[in-house]
Amino acid sequence: MNNLIAIDIGGTHFRVGLFDEQGRRLLVSEGVTDRVGGREWMLGEIGRRFRSLKESSDYPIRACGVSFGGPVDFAAQKATSLSASGWKDFALSAWVRENLEVPCRLDNDANAGAMGEFHFGAGRGTQSMFYITISTGIGGGLVAAGKILRGKDSLAGEIGHLPMTDAGVICSCGGRGCLETLSSGSAIARTAQEWAERRPDAVTRLLEFRDGAGDNLTAKAVAQAAAEGDMPAGRIMRDAGRWLGRALLTVIRIVNPDKIVLGGGVAQAGKLLLDPIQEVIEELKSPTILATTEIVLAELGTYSPLYGAVAMALEVS
Repeated sequence: MNNLIAIDIGGTHFRVGLFDEQGRRLLVSEGVTDRVGGREWMLGEIGRRFRSLKESSDYPIRACGVSFGGPVDFAAQKATSLSASGWKDFALSAWVRENLEVPCRLDNDANAGAMGEFHFGAGRGTQSMFYITISTGIGGGLVAAGKILRGKDSLAGEIGHLPMTDAGVICSCGGRGCLETLSSGSAIARTAQEWAERRPDAVTRLLEFRDGAGDNLTAKAVAQAAAEGDMPAGRIMRDAGRWLGRALLTVIRIVNPDKIVLGGGVAQAGKLLLDPIQEVIEELKSPTILATTEIVLAELGTYSPLYGAVAMALEVS
């Protein structure tokens, strides 16, 4: 018998988990990411928590998988962060092998989330599955015949940077009008903030949901207000969901997967996103092109990438 350790490094939170070889979660240690601390701070936290879990394990640690919230060169097993310093082209798998003394495999959080749901969550039993993570940004992972499809330039599944309109704002990727600028957590928060600045009288209820630590609205606040019936918040969530629906219809037409699984923090809004997604797909579908792809919420919630790291650990060992 052996155990596995899975690591999920995100821009907001990070997790280190101890799992058995059947993918059962034994212990998880998690914390809030210190972006200012950059790579050195994060590696210190990962190392400390890894060693603590290793000491708590009843069996030897067989391997480690790492989900990283940023661009990953899978072939070279290197990570780059767009939000914290010190990560550019960092050989993270090699660091784990040398410092934590276990074999390791690394991938980005969208691909990891896809593998997590495919093996342990809503994608079990499917032949093909598309996973979309809707968080600060938007990412995607495509599983076909049990494997991640990466594409020539590792761009397969990058639905967040699908151009939806030529009248939109500039995206973090440098493009204009990407899905990420319309439906991500950042986009939802930005739209709410624009409403608050232009028409504060119309969003008085929404403003009550602001984070006590600051004056800015968050996507979570918008979803909470919408769930309680606030009209402006509901409209913001509906617009985000309808743009998502258009993008997912494109996925259905091109890939036609068995399932599309919605993950990430914003997907916790549930029906506030699912209903407008289904609404726009119903409006735009062709009466002569029938599609049976299911669109469902991630069963593992925000833990999908961590479970994907478990799947990677099983593959590498």
